[in-house]
Amino acid sequence: MDGAERRLAFHYKDKQLMENLLKDVNMAIKGSDASEEKEIVNNFLHKVSEAFLFVTIGSSGVGKSTFLNSLFQSTLSEKEIPESTKSIREYRYGVSEASICVNEYITRIFKNSEKLEGLQIIDAQGVEQMGQDGEQECIKDYLYKSSVVFVLFDVRSVNDYAVWDLLENVETRKVVFALTKCDLEEPDTLERQESKLRQYMEEAGLHAPVFRLSTQWEDSFKTVREYASGEIIGSSPVLTRQQENLNELKKMLSQLSESFERRRQQYESDAAILQNINTAIDNFIVNNRIKIDDLKIALKREIEKEIEAYEREVISKLEPQKIKERFPNGSRDFEDYLNLINEGYRKRMTDNVNRKTQMTVQTYLAGLENVFEEATGYLNKRENILALKDRFYGSMADSKKSMVYKAAADMEVTKDYYHSLYDVSTELFMKLWKARAEQEQAIRNAKLTGSLAGAAGGAVAGMAVAHALAPAVAAIGAKAGAGALATVFTSAGAVLWPVVGLVLGALVIRHIAKKLASANTLLELEKKTAEAIAEFKNEVAKAKVSMTEQILETIENMFRMEIENADKSFSEFRMSVNIEGNNIAKLEDKFSAINVWLQQIKELERRRELAL
Repeated sequence: MDGAERRLAFHYKDKQLMENLLKDVNMAIKGSDASEEKEIVNNFLHKVSEAFLFVTIGSSGVGKSTFLNSLFQSTLSEKEIPESTKSIREYRYGVSEASICVNEYITRIFKNSEKLEGLQIIDAQGVEQMGQDGEQECIKDYLYKSSVVFVLFDVRSVNDYAVWDLLENVETRKVVFALTKCDLEEPDTLERQESKLRQYMEEAGLHAPVFRLSTQWEDSFKTVREYASGEIIGSSPVLTRQQENLNELKKMLSQLSESFERRRQQYESDAAILQNINTAIDNFIVNNRIKIDDLKIALKREIEKEIEAYEREVISKLEPQKIKERFPNGSRDFEDYLNLINEGYRKRMTDNVNRKTQMTVQTYLAGLENVFEEATGYLNKRENILALKDRFYGSMADSKKSMVYKAAADMEVTKDYYHSLYDVSTELFMKLWKARAEQEQAIRNAKLTGSLAGAAGGAVAGMAVAHALAPAVAAIGAKAGAGALATVFTSAGAVLWPVVGLVLGALVIRHIAKKLASANTLLELEKKTAEAIAEFKNEVAKAKVSMTEQILETIENMFRMEIENADKSFSEFRMSVNIEGNNIAKLEDKFSAINVWLQQIKELERRRELAL
């Protein structure tokens, strides 16, 4: 097998392996969180080409086509006298002959040349003739994908701004400069112009060789051809291009592997923080369950005791012989009396329920304050392992850092709010509690209607409320109005607080009063009194059960919602960690895949050595 056949066989096998490898890499990275990563990979895959791509740029008449003909010792144009290049001609060398119009700017020409197999040559018209729209975008795309860019200047016009503008799209390691028509200038002028060119190159951040070419191309072209063969193309354009691709791919895989490792470390660190936070909340719930149960037992006893006292007091007044004496105006006096007793006991129960509930709530909030203090400490000390300069996960690191900072800041405000509620007066406590509940309700309503953009963006209701009420503690002061409690108790819907209702409803009281007032004789009054007492006891028994259930259910819901609101403070952080936890298994698969790909790259490099 001769060298050309070996090269072709090697080329065919490697082409398939390389394509499969790049497809695998692309599929593995598609699920990435960072848009930058996808763009990097897509650009890399877009840039990778089987061919070794040469691009020449320069003004009209500078000698671009002649330069390429001399460099490759081949005639690009089939005409004896080459015409000026129109638009962009893309020459591809292989085993077929064809000409295809790619678009209105590009003509792709396939040529049969074993000597130039694996080369792709771009010969474009003068830069000053290119339009600002599609044609210039096409040449910029070629520049980005190029293996090497030859920049040609007429020695008399090295300050061609149109050329320098295009060079902004060129990688610095792939540029070669050439000054043409050097034999037409005096030596001192030539030195001055080359010095000016190198100054422009330095200003553009381009460090590249500069060759001087004369109008007698072959006489001055030997050094250019030797440089292109030895330093750029190598012994085989295909193998050289593939090696460049592999080197770039190895670099990318190495960076990707490092990013995976940092991401895994970040997850493990954040998972440990979340576990500490979850443990703190779980311990708090367990430790405070007894306080809540004790409160419910105490309130149940208090309600039962007061309702039983109410029942005894009312029954003690229902003596038939004295009813008419005590209630001379009949049912109206008796109804007023029952309403008065009703309201008196309701107020007594309200005071006792509020006092005991507030004491427990304040102790509860003091415990939550400690939980938040602990959690804030964890987040403030969180190490940002994902560095923002990371090539693949910079945006995700920035997002995570912002999320942690926001969570810690919100928790700090809420912790201060809990502390403010701990030792205030009853009136101020209830006023703040009411304000917070109403704010929470407003946020919930806004979320439902979509009118509060900020709340829909993941802000926790409790946190938004904490920010809203942060200045309220100082603003309200210790001089809450005397009507604060009454306002809280009668506010419907927005306030979750145990509200004590009337023992008996107005209809029941009116019915009993009318029954007693309808008796005409003492005997009938005694009978109706007995019936009224039985009805009264029955209604009181039902009221005791209903009121107790309502109060205890409200107490349970109140503490449940309080812990839920507190727990929601960590929801974004928890969600982030949990999602990342699901992704870790995929990351481990990617680690394994990277090792396999690197082994495949080694195999490609081994074949290249054998082919050479």
